Amino acid sequence: MKATIRKLALTALAAAGLAATAKAQAPDGQLRVATVPDGAMVTCDGVLRDATPITVKGLGAGDHLVVVQKPGFLEARRTISLSAGQKAALDLALAPVTGLALVDTTPAGAEVEVAGAHRGTAPLLITDLGLGRYRVKASATGYVTREVDMEIKDRIPVRVKIALVSDSAKLIVSSTPGGAAVTLNGINKGVTPCSIERIPSGTSKLVISLPDYRPFQQEIRLEAGEEQKVDAPLKELPGALSILTSPSGAKVYVDDQLRGQAPVVLDTVPAGSHAVRVEMGGYDTQTRTIDLAKSQTKAEEFQLVRNTGVLDIVTVPAGVDVALDGEKKGTTTTGGEKQPSAPLHLDPVTTGQHKILLAKQGFYSVEKVVQVDKGQTVPIRELMKRKFTPDTVVRVKGSPPESLAGCLSQRLANGDVELETKPGIFKTIKGDDVLSVEPIPADGK
Repeated sequence: MKATIRKLALTALAAAGLAATAKAQAPDGQLRVATVPDGAMVTCDGVLRDATPITVKGLGAGDHLVVVQKPGFLEARRTISLSAGQKAALDLALAPVTGLALVDTTPAGAEVEVAGAHRGTAPLLITDLGLGRYRVKASATGYVTREVDMEIKDRIPVRVKIALVSDSAKLIVSSTPGGAAVTLNGINKGVTPCSIERIPSGTSKLVISLPDYRPFQQEIRLEAGEEQKVDAPLKELPGALSILTSPSGAKVYVDDQLRGQAPVVLDTVPAGSHAVRVEMGGYDTQTRTIDLAKSQTKAEEFQLVRNTGVLDIVTVPAGVDVALDGEKKGTTTTGGEKQPSAPLHLDPVTTGQHKILLAKQGFYSVEKVVQVDKGQTVPIRELMKRKFTPDTVVRVKGSPPESLAGCLSQRLANGDVELETKPGIFKTIKGDDVLSVEPIPADGK
């Protein structure tokens, strides 16, 4: 039994020796590994080799696992079967690791470029970007182009949001009250409330107008992307009121405030009802309610009614002093000794009875009572009666010369003298006969 076991052991050892001898005599295989791009690390059968391109030697017959790795690229795995002594080549095009990028813009629809290449319109999903940093540009009509940086680190999706700013300004306009017409730089933009877009940068002139209100005007400085709001409080246009009186000169009160003497023009009267009162001495006060609409122009005339009378006084001769109720009011003028004077008007004279006194030196005074009624003109015509009081001595040629005393009536241009020698008796003395004309002193001396 022992001999049999020993025999089998010797047989096994002999076989192993023969196999080792055969293996030692078999040639090694080779595998050349190349990649695009090169520089990828190669691991063969779990042993790290070197970077591509590389030739892996000493490979026996059979299957070999080749793993190729390069940062930024997907790992490549291949199983290569080699026969004894075989030389083989493995060429690999490495696929880059790509990330996911979602580009959103405000507003949507902007054109998107990545690294200078147009990729479409936002919102946009990009699936073919390799790892690295990229410049993303978004552009849209009416907006300022904007660029941002984006980095793809791995397969985790990257979201990029780009808010575009308008390349022009926006103006939101309202008014109180609403419905007013809006113009910007002379161009109609609608009625309030309204929004005006696409306004170029710079200074613009805004006008808001509504009938019966003062226009609102404002210069506005706007920058691209800016939004401004304007709320215009519109002010009502005042009305204009003209007040006339006949006769003119009456005091005018509007809502109990003195506004001047007629004619009066008031151009800042607010709309509504107004109490107008006119007053003038000698005339009845008148009051009237006047309705004035927004921006309305209205003229009102008051015909004044007298509440007094007038005294119209004419005297013969002129130069008569006139007193009314003991107060001197004037003197009649422009008339000769025997001619009526110009009328002396006493206006106004209150209604009722009044005492008139007419007086002139050398004449008897006249006193009378007159009744004056409202709006009446009372005529007074008075021939004054002269007092016969000699005031002049005329010496006349003769032998001897004669002296005549009387009241001097008049001296004519030719030198003649008219003398009243007795009441109502007049004598004309030729100028050639007159030696002298001398006044008699008032005291008779």
